[in-house]
Amino acid sequence: MAYDYIKRTYGVSPEPGKVVYHTVTKQWGVIKRESKSASHYVQVAFEGQKHSSPCHPTELQYDLPQPA
Repeated sequence: MAYDYIKRTYGVSPEPGKVVYHTVTKQWGVIKRESKSASHYVQVAFEGQKHSSPCHPTELQYDLPQPA
């Protein structure tokens, strides 16, 4: 199952396709598939970026409404 390590370690459940807010950069993004080479990070595609960026799971806010 995707993001198993993060679920066990941090108690959060990142789901690909869900919108998240990065509290450090103050950016909205969408969770992408787990990277096998960086399974301890959540892959997030931020607005205006073509590629996803690895983010620490505790720097993200989950289950938020999309920005207007």
